[in-house]
Order: sequence, then C-alpha cells, then structure tokens
Amino acid sequence: MLMVPPKSISAKRDRKERDARRGRSGEGRYNGLVKELARVIRLAFEAGATGSLWGLEGPLRAGIRSDLCLQGRTWETADLMTRDVLADAFRLAGARMRPTWNEGQPEWVIHEGLLIERTRCARCHGPLPEGRKKFCSDLCAKNYHSRLSDYRYADEDRAIKMATRLI
Repeated sequence: MLMVPPKSISAKRDRKERDARRGRSGEGRYNGLVKELARVIRLAFEAGATGSLWGLEGPLRAGIRSDLCLQGRTWETADLMTRDVLADAFRLAGARMRPTWNEGQPEWVIHEGLLIERTRCARCHGPLPEGRKKFCSDLCAKNYHSRLSDYRYADEDRAIKMATRLI
C-alpha cells in the first residue's frame, strides 16, 4: 500500500477547491486574468503610482470581487476566488513579502525629520492649540495610540470588524 504524505493530500484538496471556485471562468481565462493583473501591478509600481507592488491590492480586490458578485457568485465565493487570483498575480509580478500592518500605515512612510505642519488634531480633527504639534489634548493622544495598539494586535477577524465599523 502506497502512503501519500499528508502535505500532498492537502495540496491536492486545496487545488480542487480552488478549481471549483474558478468554476465557469476556466483555466485559460483565469490565467489570462492573472497575467493581465500582474502586468498592471508591475506597471503601476514601475511608474511610481504605488509605493510597493502591493499598492493596488485593496482596489483590485474590491473591484474583482464586485464583478464576480454581479456575475452571480456569492460574496464568500467571490472573495475566495479574488484572493486566489490576486495571490497568483502578485507572485507573477514578483511581490515576495507582504508588508506588515505597521508598514501599511501612514506613520511608517513618514520618515524621521520630515516636517509636517498640522493645523488639526490627528484624532478629532479639531484645531490644534498653540504649542501642540499633533493632538489637541492628552486625551486625544492617548485615545489615538490606544486605538492603533488595538489594530496592531488584533487577529484577522477582529481587525476586519474594527475596520468595517469605521466605514
């Protein structure tokens, strides 16, 4: 009796699930979409329109998922298929390491020594009192940093709930 390693079974099952989600689109159409997305991702990055190869992930994911839903797929199936398409496209475009959550935040790309003149509080957007550089009060500063900490240490499901509550 031939024993198949569990990893092979898992990979085969994952491939079957992905192919089932692909459904009507077929392998040729799927691969064409992946190649076109990879070209667009690479082009946008090389043109300086995005700061990394991952810069278009949000809009692309939302747009593809929306189109798939309009074609009659459920939101969950559309989201899973979109995830697969974009994963293959990013791999083809040469994106190797996904940025961390912190690297995706505006504070990460503002380099030390860069002066940003603020006139409004970063949390409540009220006018900044004289002598204050980012927050109008200690309460706003504490609340802002507490919320950032909550985002940083949230698991994926909790982070999604927190983000969608802001919309």
